[in-house]
Amino acid sequence: MKRLFSILLVLIILASLISCSNNENKDDGDSYESITLEKTDEEMFTDRDLSSYEKTDEAKEISLSDDKISTQGGGISVNSSVVTISEGGTYYVSGGLSDGMIIVDAPDTEKIQLVLNNVSIKSESSSPIYIKSCNKTFITVNSTENKLSNGGIYTQIDENNIDGVIFSKEDLTVNGSGGLTIEASVGNGIVCKDDLVIANLSLDINCGNHGLDANNSVRIKDASIKIASQNDGLHAEHSENEELGYIYISSGQIEISSLGDGFDASSNIQIVNGNIKIEASQNETGNSNKGIKADGCIQIENGEITVISQDDSIHSNTQINIMGGKINLTTNDDGIHADEILNIEDGEIDIIKSYEGLEAHTININGGKIVLNSTDDGINAAGGNDQSGFGGEFGGDNFQRPNRPGAPNGMGGGGMASGSSDGSITINNGEIYINASGDGIDANGTLLITGGYTVVCGPTQGDTAVLDYDVSGIITGGTFIGTGSYMMAQTLTGENQGVYSVSTGNQQAGTRITLSDLNGNIIFDYTPNLSYAIVILTSEDIVKGESYTITVGDLSGTFEAQ
Repeated sequence: MKRLFSILLVLIILASLISCSNNENKDDGDSYESITLEKTDEEMFTDRDLSSYEKTDEAKEISLSDDKISTQGGGISVNSSVVTISEGGTYYVSGGLSDGMIIVDAPDTEKIQLVLNNVSIKSESSSPIYIKSCNKTFITVNSTENKLSNGGIYTQIDENNIDGVIFSKEDLTVNGSGGLTIEASVGNGIVCKDDLVIANLSLDINCGNHGLDANNSVRIKDASIKIASQNDGLHAEHSENEELGYIYISSGQIEISSLGDGFDASSNIQIVNGNIKIEASQNETGNSNKGIKADGCIQIENGEITVISQDDSIHSNTQINIMGGKINLTTNDDGIHADEILNIEDGEIDIIKSYEGLEAHTININGGKIVLNSTDDGINAAGGNDQSGFGGEFGGDNFQRPNRPGAPNGMGGGGMASGSSDGSITINNGEIYINASGDGIDANGTLLITGGYTVVCGPTQGDTAVLDYDVSGIITGGTFIGTGSYMMAQTLTGENQGVYSVSTGNQQAGTRITLSDLNGNIIFDYTPNLSYAIVILTSEDIVKGESYTITVGDLSGTFEAQ
């Protein structure tokens, strides 16, 4: 076997070359306060939101027909093909209208329940169901086949700008054990100017704008929802109150194909559970094409989420908390992006394709399993906001790297200064596998690893590195395996364990690496799936000052761990 002498160089970066790695974390820029969302089902849903319906003698009846609309009970008036409800109570609706509508116009103290039993209503120029005034309306689907549709225009009939197949000025719950189909070539599926609850039923929406659109909140539990929309699938926006305009998903099946964002909230998004599939496709309108997007915090607690998106798969202008679940992401931009804080506590995250895998100002990984593939950086603590909202194929990354400390032979110092090096990446636990065509881990500030199992597989081409940090890169516990380019190389400083860093010369993908102690005990056995020119190995089994033998393909050498 050949021995590694000049081909296998000694330590990539000596500790003396990275004196700044022992600096305290910088705090020159903004600091952000981490939050946890704590809404519960008890707060989000009433018993009546979730209850089923059985017809009683107290229910009033509306039988729809183009020939004649028949009614039984008070509080109902009919004018041609328009039915107006003006009193509280339960209304059992059946039949159909080829061009008509139901209007709820009752005192704001009254609750209205519309029970749909095989109902088909089309309005050529307005909403089939228009809720103008009441305290709260329940639209309960009591059969498998119910359909509401619009003919392609919305003609204003009063002071309200009606723009949805179901349009409600008040709180609205759509529930039941049956199914409802909503179709509109223009406008929205369901619009609610207060709180919108979708529970239990099967709902299928095909619309020209947003699928579900609410001012205060969209709340979903145990529903099966399918939306094909020309804009956002779920849209919650309040222009005046930053605590409103949120989305809460308790459970259910949600499938969205949108030409805008899958979910879009001006406040927070909390996903407690559920099976969610989102495809946010690019179109010529210039809409944002993110999977799950919020101005506020996004918190995923459990469930199974699959996103295919042109832009970021999960994006927050503030904070993201991943607390569990199975998340599969495919995107031409960032897999998960938060302008401020990204906390990953648990769960399984598979980023199949991305420009950058994980990006935030502050990244904390405390558990879970992460497998990510990126055409640029794998994990990036950006040190600032993503001003463009479009990275990757949409115009590049706005975060520029400042000069690097400790690059060997004077190399690696030619990057463009970002003006901010206060970002941080902290890995306390979990399994992380990074396959990156850019930097594996890029901290525009500090990198700290205290535990877990982290593998970085980077390329040898271009201005890339396994590790790229501006202030410090410290490991106090856990395992780290890194392979990639020599040109911009940096390594870790081990406080409680040795770090083994060597240059191997250019090696082909699939060239096996083993590290053994002098007694022949194998500590590492790893085969990178990309070509490489350096190897960084550290774990609690490597002791500073002791020598180890590394074998790379048919090359071998013995060196001391730092």
